[in-house]
Amino acid sequence: MDDVRDVGAELHRLAEAEQLDPFDTAVLLQRGRRGRRRRKILAVGGTVVGVAAVAVAAGVLPNLDAADRSPVAGGGHDAAQANSSFEPVPGVPRGEESAGQKLSKEEAERRCALRYPEYTRPLGRGILTAGRTVEYETAVGQKFLECTIPGGDKPSDELIAAARRDPMPTTTAGQLRNCSVHMWVDLTNWRVTAVDQTKGFATSLVAVSPSGTKAVSCLLDPSAETSMMNRRSGSVFLTLNALGDSDPVVPGGTKYAELRAGSSGSAYCPGTPCKGWYALEYGRVASNITKVRIQLTGYPQVHEVTVTEGWYAIAWLNRSFKGSDPHYKITGYDKSGKAVKVIAQT
Repeated sequence: MDDVRDVGAELHRLAEAEQLDPFDTAVLLQRGRRGRRRRKILAVGGTVVGVAAVAVAAGVLPNLDAADRSPVAGGGHDAAQANSSFEPVPGVPRGEESAGQKLSKEEAERRCALRYPEYTRPLGRGILTAGRTVEYETAVGQKFLECTIPGGDKPSDELIAAARRDPMPTTTAGQLRNCSVHMWVDLTNWRVTAVDQTKGFATSLVAVSPSGTKAVSCLLDPSAETSMMNRRSGSVFLTLNALGDSDPVVPGGTKYAELRAGSSGSAYCPGTPCKGWYALEYGRVASNITKVRIQLTGYPQVHEVTVTEGWYAIAWLNRSFKGSDPHYKITGYDKSGKAVKVIAQT
């Protein structure tokens, strides 16, 4: 016991005298052993000393056992730091690593079976990446079904219930929660760079991952998840340092790849008598553009959104439209109000 107390005293002396990284236990133990030898504190076998030193160091430095703990796949976080509102999906990396992961049809169908065990049809054609919504094969007379291919973070029942109670949240935390529930990827610590919302109709949101290498375009609406008119099917992940042919890259981008994706058509508002024309858009533009405006040809209404760090999002419903052949233009403006680029025109 005297040996143990001597080693403990030596380690405490070193910890107080020298400023060390609080988790660099290997360095502390090594210095303790050198000091022990110099002062000839002990004359016993190395095995006993090693066990005693580790035991005492564990008392000096909390969480010694965490120093060698393997990180959670994909998240780069300790298991204790994982969001308790999510649980891992078997065989899938966690967090950002699973976002937009390219998959074989077999793997996509395996994940969809985990999420929708009641759906037994094969998936139809489409781009198979985590977070993307694809259709099941549908024969004449069969019900239309979709699967949003899961990432690596299965939301808890409580989180799903919260999203159902508030399908169109107005807070950033609520929006990221609902996007996480929709895509089965924990987005709760992602940074929202653009968001636009039309009450009772839709939300269009862009968020960037903590590492800055991935982004998500997330669409929310009040409709049921498997509705044919579900606008959430446009949600998608982007890997910004590896944009490919399936990504909405606009030719001729200046400083970096400019992006633009969108859909439009006759308005559909679940549970409300709304009519008109809608546009759901997101994109990334040159750094000199600070505002984006969209307008239907022949109509006075203009919808304007702010550009943040190059990103914009549009969720616009023009209830005045009564025609059948709409034409519209999306224009980017600089801080002085000058039109600098026509982003899209029909």
